[in-house]
Amino acid sequence: MKKIMAMLLVTGLLSACNSQNHEENNTASEATTETNHEHAEKATVLVLNNGAKWKADSVTNHNVVRLKTTADMFRVEPFPSIDNYQVLGNDLSNDVDTLIQQCKMKGDEHEALHKWLEPILNLTTQLKNTTDTAKARQIFKSADTRIDEYRNFFE
Repeated sequence: MKKIMAMLLVTGLLSACNSQNHEENNTASEATTETNHEHAEKATVLVLNNGAKWKADSVTNHNVVRLKTTADMFRVEPFPSIDNYQVLGNDLSNDVDTLIQQCKMKGDEHEALHKWLEPILNLTTQLKNTTDTAKARQIFKSADTRIDEYRNFFE
């Protein structure tokens, strides 16, 4: 049940990122729902934009720096407890929420951003809910690596 709720939250947050100008009729709304569903299925592999980095706006870049700073500050914690990892999960989740709320990107760049972001959303949810320190360490390492990959795909 938690996984279903998490996926609904992820889907809602991701679609909210691009919803501010959508006041269309029910047919368009149904098409958007289908597109979002297809988007969620396709959003597994992030690739460069014909060999070049994707263009991100300054607000997105700023929010990714915040996300990176949160991870960097945690990395210096010498012996993090499970509580520390859960707090980190909440902090990273808040940073992601801010990134999504302030997102103004559109088109292919927007889709690429979601492909980069979706695994981070899943990892932060896992981090908030884990009760095993070794597993939390592994989840953080994956999230930290994914956050670092941003600079490989976006400018």
